[in-house]
This record gives sequence, structure tokens and C-alpha cells, in this order.
Amino acid sequence: MDTRATQRSPARDVPMVDTPMPAGLPTATADPTTMVAHFIDVGQGDATLLEFSCAAVLIDTGGENTARVSGRDRLSRYLEEFFERRADLARTLHLVVLSHPHKDHTDGVSVLLEAEPAIVVMNVVDNGPPAPRASGGKGQRDLQSYAAEIEGVGYVGLAESDIKTVSGATSDIIDPVNCKRGNTGVDPKISALWGRVDLDTTWANDANNDSVVLRVAFGKAVFLFTGDLESQGLSAMLESYAADLGAFDADVLKVGHHGSHNATTADFVTAVTPRIAVIQSGESSPDDETFSAYAFGHPNAKALKLLLDTDSGVSLDRKSPKLVRVGLKGRSLNGNTPPDFTYWTMKKAIYANGWDGNIAIKATSDGRLSVETEY
Repeated sequence: MDTRATQRSPARDVPMVDTPMPAGLPTATADPTTMVAHFIDVGQGDATLLEFSCAAVLIDTGGENTARVSGRDRLSRYLEEFFERRADLARTLHLVVLSHPHKDHTDGVSVLLEAEPAIVVMNVVDNGPPAPRASGGKGQRDLQSYAAEIEGVGYVGLAESDIKTVSGATSDIIDPVNCKRGNTGVDPKISALWGRVDLDTTWANDANNDSVVLRVAFGKAVFLFTGDLESQGLSAMLESYAADLGAFDADVLKVGHHGSHNATTADFVTAVTPRIAVIQSGESSPDDETFSAYAFGHPNAKALKLLLDTDSGVSLDRKSPKLVRVGLKGRSLNGNTPPDFTYWTMKKAIYANGWDGNIAIKATSDGRLSVETEY
């Protein structure tokens, strides 16, 4: 377990105090002035559960499907334990977001649609119709069919062209959560900053660059989720917000594309100035799989160096330094050259599922953050 206290960030004048997490996250409950972001260890893939006092939101349902990891099973177990603890939520997800139609982001849709007892999904946001050969297209289409067939379920297929202001796009479907109770509750603000890019360029036809980017503000605490957006998409997104990059200023960054070498840029890190970064990549010990953190060399040293920049990178520290595996390069396309890794001692508050197992970040509305891992 790694439970850390936060400290004052020069970029945000908010109180920082020692706020330890409960001994086991399955017994922790978000009260009206706190939220918990659960970065679920589904191996090489993304699945993040946002827990509020009155609702839950799931961003991506992916996971590894290899001989040693079943992301679907891990996601199913986590959700079952969560709903057992949060019986007040009546097995309901107020919102499910699929950032883009790749299997490592949509493979667990079946967990939601086939659960017994049923899991109720109230709203769905994705980036529209998937390409015919998209690896995770089936999962995205299945969730779209659910939204179309079940009365009352809201649906938005978001395109970049739908976003008209530098505050991003929001609606009762994109932001269906309101936990404000009396004068003490907090209403999280959820907005989408990017979506499908309808341009006749090669990079815009890469599903990674069509990722839905989500911003979640809980009082003074801000989380940013970037899907698998790559460097060209990041550059285009920042250019479209050039009049005001304030929407990207965030405390917690879900690092793009599992910490790949091509999905974190200096300009983007400067715009975000994160206090904490989380990488949803799998455990990277050697294997023979085609799709794994080992095969891809994730998380990559290039991305980590940018996140460690002393001026704009991650500003908080881990409570205790940790020796971690860092990819220098992935396996060659023909498979003849193996990946290359090294070991770093990680002192900054950069976390990865492959290093830390399940990761939970608890945020209070006045901006305090605390992290629990390996629970």
C-alpha cells in the first residue's frame, strides 16, 4: 500500500493536509464532499470508475486478454465488489464513456451487458460509429444498441466539431451527475474536450486520435482523461483551444495511450501541469503475447521524462520511492527484436497499474488528494 499526503502546489492555492486513505478501499465511501477515482488494474487497457456520493461513472471498459490476464474478469470482480459496498447505487452507472473503439478500451462492455443481476447504464458517450474493422468496434456497437433499445437511456456520439467553446461540451447526457445536497454536497462538472475528428488526414483517421477526452472537476480538484490520443491529436486539440488552454489545467492526468512514446508531448504536459499522473498499462514482465505492456514497452521512458520535467511535470512525490520497469522500446514489427526495458527509481507521484496494481485517488472538493495502491 502506498498512502501519501499531499503538499502545496504553487499552481493552485488550495489547502494540503495529511488525508490518509482507509485501510482497504472496498470499505471506503465517497461522502458528499469527496470523490474517488478507481484506476482498475485490468492489465494492458483502460477502465476507470469514478465514485461520487450519489452516483458512479465508468470511463472505458478495456483490459488485457492474454494467458495470464483476463481484463474482463478483473473488471467484473471490481464492479461486483464495488456495488456490494455501494448498495445504495442500485447497480447503476449514471454514465459510461468509451473513449474510442479499440479492444483495450471496449472489451469489458460484455461485463456490463451480461451482468446478473443487471447493471443499469443510464447514459452513454462515445465517439460515434466505429470503423468496420476497429478492434473494439463490437463492444462499442453493442453499447450503442443498448442505448438505442432501452427506453430512457441517453446517448451522445461526440465529434470534435460538436465542441464550440474553450470550456468543452457538456449536456445532461455528458454530465448526468448532481450530488449537491443542501449546502454541503458537491456537484461534479463533467465536460468533453475532444471527440471524433472528421478531417481528410491520415492522423485523424487513426481511432486513437478520435478519442473522447474528458474533464471532471470536483470542486477545486480536476481530473483529465485522454483516452489514447497521440501527438498529432494532442497538437490539434491544443491548437483548437489556443484562445484559452485553461480547460487542460488539471491535478490528476490519466496519461494517454498507456504511457506510449507517442502520446505525451511537452506542450501538453505544460498545459496540464499535473500534480499526479496515472498510467493504465499492464505488468511488463516478459511474455510471448502480441498485445501486452511487455510487447509494447509500456510505459515508455520518453513519456515519463516529459512527466518528470522539473518545470511543468508532476509536482507531487510518492510517499516512498519505488523501483519500476520502464520501456525503452517495444518489440519490432516482425517480432525478431525483443522489447528493451530498464529500471528507474520513481520518486514523483507517477503511478502505473503494472507497477502499483489497483490505484485509487481520493479527492476532496477543496483540492486535497491522497493515493492508495495495491489494494
